[in-house]
Amino acid sequence: MGEVIIPEDIEINIDKSSGSPIYIQLYEQLKKYIIEGIVTEDCKLPTIRDFAEHLGVNSITIVNAYKLLEDNKLVYKKVGSGTYVMPLKAVINLESNFTYSLDEIEFDMDMGADEDIINLSTASPDPKLFPIKDFRRMLDEVLERDGGRAFMYHENMGYKPLRESVSKYLTEYGINAEATDIHVISGAQQGIDIISRVLLTNGDCVFVESPTYNGAVAVFKSRGAKIVEIPLMADGPDMKELEKKLALIKPKLIYVMPNFQNPTGYTYSERKRKYLLLLCKKYDVTVVEDDYMSDLSYLDVGKRPLKALDREGRVIYIKSFSKIFMPGLRVGYLIIPEGLKENVMGIKHITDIYTSGLMQRVLDLYFRSGIWSKHLEYMKREYSLRYFEAVRSARKYLRGASFTQPYGGLNLWVKLPEKVSSVELFERCRDRKVIFTPGTVFIKGEAGEMHIRISFAAASLGKIAEGISIIGNVMEEIKDSAK
Repeated sequence: MGEVIIPEDIEINIDKSSGSPIYIQLYEQLKKYIIEGIVTEDCKLPTIRDFAEHLGVNSITIVNAYKLLEDNKLVYKKVGSGTYVMPLKAVINLESNFTYSLDEIEFDMDMGADEDIINLSTASPDPKLFPIKDFRRMLDEVLERDGGRAFMYHENMGYKPLRESVSKYLTEYGINAEATDIHVISGAQQGIDIISRVLLTNGDCVFVESPTYNGAVAVFKSRGAKIVEIPLMADGPDMKELEKKLALIKPKLIYVMPNFQNPTGYTYSERKRKYLLLLCKKYDVTVVEDDYMSDLSYLDVGKRPLKALDREGRVIYIKSFSKIFMPGLRVGYLIIPEGLKENVMGIKHITDIYTSGLMQRVLDLYFRSGIWSKHLEYMKREYSLRYFEAVRSARKYLRGASFTQPYGGLNLWVKLPEKVSSVELFERCRDRKVIFTPGTVFIKGEAGEMHIRISFAAASLGKIAEGISIIGNVMEEIKDSAK
């Protein structure tokens, strides 16, 4: 009999008189040892024949137990070599059950309610920029034109004229999508939830950028998914690390924000976009693209959405109008591959039947009248002023800190000087009526402690400079106290 490569202190107890199938008994015991780290990562499990002889059971029992372990992402196979324990402790969050954490929207609402506070935390648009007059005029026009029909139910996919308008609008971004490919949703968060319900089951793996939007991570975890983090660089994911993980684990989906990512503001290079799609083809993986902020490019450096490069229907595209229009209206859309349309419509119907028909009609009129394009250019002008003021102030006041200039979006992702903790810095700045978002809201551990996100969406030019100068002064105080 060959060697059974398992630690000596591990006992496998098989009770053949039990009502539980033997392969289930073996699976449960091996699972326990793997999760507890007793059988360590990359440990080679016994061959099927050797383990069967060692335990005195049928080879099919071992096959079934190993298959369950593999289905639950606890082991992986090397062709011609054997079965190995997945490196779970290093790459996967085993706490697959949903655990509540304060997400950035709730953080904004909780911390930024005081009007005396300089709010550099929220990435929600400044209410002063909302197109109230145009909206009132469009609303009156819809009600005059459609009367009571504006309040009737709409088809599950959304108001057809709006889907036609969006289809035409998308050609500006290199995306060719028919109205029948577009599903209107109640904001990006609902889109993430719908996709998760369609694609994910308990124990599935989801690859995400690190750091990333934790509202999406919370949704994935609520479906029982295990999260695999891929380090994010200034030009996109660490592709070596991504390919290494893909060779070990097949995720159900990869969640990405290629343009002006939240929270970092990073934009993927063209090379990495193409390579990502090649890897997804090679490993047969679906990508969920959350187009968080591609509209707000201040120097036209932003790239086309990843969806524009998709020739095989691997990219599920999510887009919300919240950051450009008015977040409370909750209108966005999905572009779904053909094979998922029926399931998506079913889940959407279960969730809320349909998105507000009145708001869809108003938004459609925005597109058809040309007001949307004018409003977008207005928002880009207004936010570009705030963006360049934030960059100027960060360079001037945040001595010893560093950041990659994003040239778009609403955030700066700042790496703090040594010995300055994002949490301590936040607490001290909050006492001086300035708030930002600590990196720990997006990423745990040392990386979160080393970063902060400064958002300039809701602060005036003067307040941006004042707030960042206060952050810089507090940073200097912390550095002095650490000497």
